[in-house]
Amino acid sequence: MLARLQREGYEIKRGKYISARAPDQERFTRLKTLGADYTEEAVDSRIAGGPRPSRQPQQRSGKVSLLIDIQNNIKAQQSAGYQRWATIENLKRAAATMNFLTEHGIGSYEELVERCDAVAAASIRTRESLRDTEQQIADLALLGKQIDTYRKLKSVYDRYKASKDKEKFLRGFESEIILFEAAAREIKKAGLTKLPTAEKLKVELDGLSSRKNALQTELRNIQREEKEYGTLRKNIASMMCLAFPEKKGEQLEL
Repeated sequence: MLARLQREGYEIKRGKYISARAPDQERFTRLKTLGADYTEEAVDSRIAGGPRPSRQPQQRSGKVSLLIDIQNNIKAQQSAGYQRWATIENLKRAAATMNFLTEHGIGSYEELVERCDAVAAASIRTRESLRDTEQQIADLALLGKQIDTYRKLKSVYDRYKASKDKEKFLRGFESEIILFEAAAREIKKAGLTKLPTAEKLKVELDGLSSRKNALQTELRNIQREEKEYGTLRKNIASMMCLAFPEKKGEQLEL
């Protein structure tokens, strides 16, 4: 690569860092100042077939990432540069895993499993509460439509009941009578003795919608926590197998 740069007219200077100077350029430029892709290590890795650092997955601060399975990673088998990067990255991820466990007071694998189970149980409870709330919203919305239908057609039904020739009246208002009676059955099934006002129904629906939004936010947070604990559990299992291959399945202090 350096020879090609020289053929293009660049002057190369070696030292603690490799520097290059383009034709008519006053000062040398250290390659590493051009970005993460141009450090000596990054260039070596790229030549060996590894990915550019700028395209490698970045671990978010404070988050625990899953350890890379180097042994079964095709990229690692094909690229020594990628394998080196993955090894270093695994050390960082293992450190982040242990820091998380320390900060959350988890001292054994058994405690970690219990924490995972607790988060999973919280996820199930929240899902069930969300489903119940969504069903309540759907039921109340449908009941609101039935009440609206009941109110609109009550006068027609009263005229029908007061009519001397009900069959004749029914022929002219059959669909209205059917809709009213269906609405009346649903209202009776709901156990209502007095019809709520539209304003009261809206207040109740708004309350349920707010609860639904809160549960959705809670569920997203629990799902993130569930995923994080799942990653921790897999990382610890991998680390224990590497450190204590003869003690698989035993409860170990972390």
